[in-house]
Amino acid sequence: DTALGSALRYEPSRGGALFPHLYSALDPKTARWIAPLATGTNGSPVIPEDIS
Repeated sequence: DTALGSALRYEPSRGGALFPHLYSALDPKTARWIAPLATGTNGSPVIPEDIS
């Protein structure tokens, strides 16, 4: 996304697919949408299946 400039870099994941990494603070005004995430029993966020 051009709004994030050079701070956004696509790098290979463990599986080889490209994955976006942001190397700067994210200004919430830059987000296209936001939603709360539930937390699992181990404290990790639970990502809904309908988010792609």
